[in-house]
Amino acid sequence: MQSLLLEEEWLFNLVQCDVWKRKVARFSNEVIVIPINVYYDEVEPNAALGPHCEPLGCTYVQIAVLPPEWNSRLENIFLALLFNAHDRSLYGNYRAFKPLLQELKLLELEGIEIVTKEKGPVRVHIVVAWILGDNKGLNGICGFMEGFTAIHFCRICHVTKADSEQMFEEDVNLLRTHEDYLLDITKNDPKQTGIKEKCIFNKLPSFETPSDICVDEFHDLSEGVAHYSMVAILKHFHRLNDMFIPTLNSRLYALDLGIDNDNRPPGISTDRLLTKSKLKMTGAEMYMIVRIFGVLVYDMIPDGDPFYDLYLLLHDIMSIIRAKSLPRDAGVILSVAVKEHNQLYVHLTKETLKPKHHFLLHYKSLLSKMGPFSGVSSIRFEAKHRMLKLTAESCMSRVNLPKTVAIKQQLGFCFRCVANASIRQPLSAGPCQTVNLSELDCFPSFSRSLPCDIVESPIQTVVNWVNFKGTKYQPQQILLTDVDDDGLFQFGKIQLILLYDEKPLFICSDFDTLGYFSEVRGYEVTPLDSWFAIGHGKLLDYHPLCLYPMPTGETVVVLRTLL
Repeated sequence: MQSLLLEEEWLFNLVQCDVWKRKVARFSNEVIVIPINVYYDEVEPNAALGPHCEPLGCTYVQIAVLPPEWNSRLENIFLALLFNAHDRSLYGNYRAFKPLLQELKLLELEGIEIVTKEKGPVRVHIVVAWILGDNKGLNGICGFMEGFTAIHFCRICHVTKADSEQMFEEDVNLLRTHEDYLLDITKNDPKQTGIKEKCIFNKLPSFETPSDICVDEFHDLSEGVAHYSMVAILKHFHRLNDMFIPTLNSRLYALDLGIDNDNRPPGISTDRLLTKSKLKMTGAEMYMIVRIFGVLVYDMIPDGDPFYDLYLLLHDIMSIIRAKSLPRDAGVILSVAVKEHNQLYVHLTKETLKPKHHFLLHYKSLLSKMGPFSGVSSIRFEAKHRMLKLTAESCMSRVNLPKTVAIKQQLGFCFRCVANASIRQPLSAGPCQTVNLSELDCFPSFSRSLPCDIVESPIQTVVNWVNFKGTKYQPQQILLTDVDDDGLFQFGKIQLILLYDEKPLFICSDFDTLGYFSEVRGYEVTPLDSWFAIGHGKLLDYHPLCLYPMPTGETVVVLRTLL
């Protein structure tokens, strides 16, 4: 947290943003204030069409300032509250969340005392930074109208549904403020205000509605706008070429996705494409198809096709919104891309904008308030649901199922405490073998970048793979290593992996970056004969990438997000 506060040009975390600065201003400088995020969603542990299709209301908490590589671990997302979701509808939000609110209020006002080696006893206050969830869940627990058919469906502004269908820029005059919100509460007119009841989290001293309620890029973009745009794009190219979809499917099936193979998009059914408004893909699979769509089909795209321009704008929006760090002025670039995308979507499809198109308009102003959106995405929280589902499926009884699941989760947490398990994931490696590096043909080229003690003792242990900080590295993966004088990214292919000073050391073959291939949003590269060594800490991005051969003969690397 201290290092983040010294960063002025880039946004990495919510502690650098306006909302958190307002919250922490209430405390003296002598105490430590830690932000947490609270997530709510309903999960169906039984068969959706069965006789016991009663959902569970799951509330998780997450420490918002853990490093990203540890924050995404499911073990570091903690179950805080569990109840029958129907009870919330029957008895109201306050009675359902009362135990949690009492704990959160106690943690904020009184805090807890810990003992550190450097400072001795220290008072730590834990404050809720954001309430997370999908749109329906957030609107439900925060007292807003839950359906998108409501006249005032947006919890961020007062726009009407009719106006939002042709709205391409955020209107700052319509934004909800805390004062406006309190005034709307007194009106007691949900149809005209979009508010059913006062938000229960306002009982927390530092919480303000609606500024402290988050957005969810996962449902707004990956499972929302991306589907709308890609369906229109695929339909258009299918009409131009009957072989477009079969060719796309065959190329997608044959492409080596490397570390992303688990998120390989399924084949696209022409019948479903022509009859449904969404593709049969998960959010992660949709993100993958948007990343590599240009690589797969560029040779089949007519010059100047406006539907392909729509795809490129969607790609740009997704690369910005999913970035883990952003320059402070990135909101301007994002707002321009969203405006052009929505205008082009309306022009090409002759359809009106959907509510999720409207939510994207607010991302520009929210960036300075909440930081990069990937840090508050619901994708990892939804993955946490699987742990609860496995417990429910292993239990035959459905008498007080929330208690059964909660006990099992607490037993697992108690074991973690007794075992003194860290929030960090320990380094693990695969099978190893001894290699004399000096016998390799390229040893002279990469020896200059090796640590001196390895050069002096070139007989080293090489591992087949290594899992470090939650990311698995193995040979043939591509690493982002440097930036040249022209501003082009430099890449290397992993050839060997050593363990040096309890960290992976990669020996990579080098590439020459020919330029930025803007039509596919990737970097064209060609292999070189030279090798080099680089440590994990010197990588520009710790995510491994893949080489994608294009049908036109180029070889490109597509980044995961904006860097």
